[in-house]
Amino acid sequence: MNTKQFNRRNFIKTTALALPLVAAGCRSFPQPTAHTCDFVTIRNRRFERRGQPYFYLGANFHQAAMLADPKQPGGRERVVRELDQLRSIGITNLRLLAGSEGPRGMLTRPGEWNEELLQGLDFVLAEMARRDMTSVLYLTNYWEWSGGMAMYVNWATGEPIPDPKQNSGTDQMTYAARFYGLPRAQEFYREHVTHVLNRRNTVNGCRYRNDPTIMAWQLSNEPRPGRGGSESEANLPAFYSWIDDTARFIKARATHQLVSTGNEGTMGCLGKADAYLKAHQSPAVDYATLHLWVKNWGWLKEPHIGPKYEEAATLAGQHIEQHIALADQLGKPLVMEEFGIDRDNESTDPDSPTAMRDDYYDKIFRRVLDSCQTGGALQASNFWLWSGEGNSKAHLRECRTDTAKSRESVDLNGVLDTDITTLRIIKHRSAQLASLVG
Repeated sequence: MNTKQFNRRNFIKTTALALPLVAAGCRSFPQPTAHTCDFVTIRNRRFERRGQPYFYLGANFHQAAMLADPKQPGGRERVVRELDQLRSIGITNLRLLAGSEGPRGMLTRPGEWNEELLQGLDFVLAEMARRDMTSVLYLTNYWEWSGGMAMYVNWATGEPIPDPKQNSGTDQMTYAARFYGLPRAQEFYREHVTHVLNRRNTVNGCRYRNDPTIMAWQLSNEPRPGRGGSESEANLPAFYSWIDDTARFIKARATHQLVSTGNEGTMGCLGKADAYLKAHQSPAVDYATLHLWVKNWGWLKEPHIGPKYEEAATLAGQHIEQHIALADQLGKPLVMEEFGIDRDNESTDPDSPTAMRDDYYDKIFRRVLDSCQTGGALQASNFWLWSGEGNSKAHLRECRTDTAKSRESVDLNGVLDTDITTLRIIKHRSAQLASLVG
């Protein structure tokens, strides 16, 4: 969501266990040659890898490339520690930002890239490969916090981007949704997509399009046809065409990797189930996606365990079941790739309790586990957000005196490396999921 949140908005703007490599796309490195089975595939509506079902509990870690920027002091050492801890609790998939736009983004302007940020992404992917992890890379953003579609519209038209703080951001949402129907904006976007697909990793020499560490390319984070109303309804054909055309464009160039939309679900399709189905019906879209935000959508009335929380959790469960049914209609797997919730009473104190979050996470993980056990469509999830060391007291103290580190803002949904009870739940459910594969 765009409200994931005020604490995300300034983040980007103010900013293998060795996995074998594909011989055709990599220089000669001291790793064994990869096989097609190292890529995640789909067979009989199920994710597979190396001949086995591929279920996972994953995390969002959108800030990873910025942390690994070679100019960021201590950033790469921190990324190594973060990946080690994530792997130790059973996290095997990370959803990463691979397209931010603007002066401090990956694409600074059409045809010009920030090589340091891309080298940061190189480092993250190479370190993930060493740990036998996979990634989902999203290539732009509907929301403004990383530049996103609005920046492409600005580059294509020269028209100023509306202030997202005005009119509840509705003007900015309408402006960004023009992206789908602007040929010049699409030209700039596809140039970036091609640049990333063809990039050769500066750490391990593997071209991105041939790297089995990349499970899937994602067209965007939370693409929407607009803010709602008749104007957005009229934009649906362009929205559907963009999804289909772009998915086919990527598929033709990255033949071993999956493609997904990054769409939120019905909430990102004007609340319409039929629009969600049409947005995912392209044969070039391999699986369906779902995001779940009980607070942002107004379902969570009180931020602590109690009757109001249970009502919100019930609505969340019903929303998941609706999308499992829609994925069944599509005949495709489903990944719930974003869900999050605050610490108790919306506290930003790293020492504050996480009882509500722990219960919420466990409910969702149990539903993923049950679906995987019974052959259901829901086969994976990525919680929002892994903050790791980023929100710790020590880090917050450093932010007061170190302007480089202060680029990383506090996320109310962030899981810290000191959230012992949350980490214990993730590890327990991850182990149960792994046991299904033997």
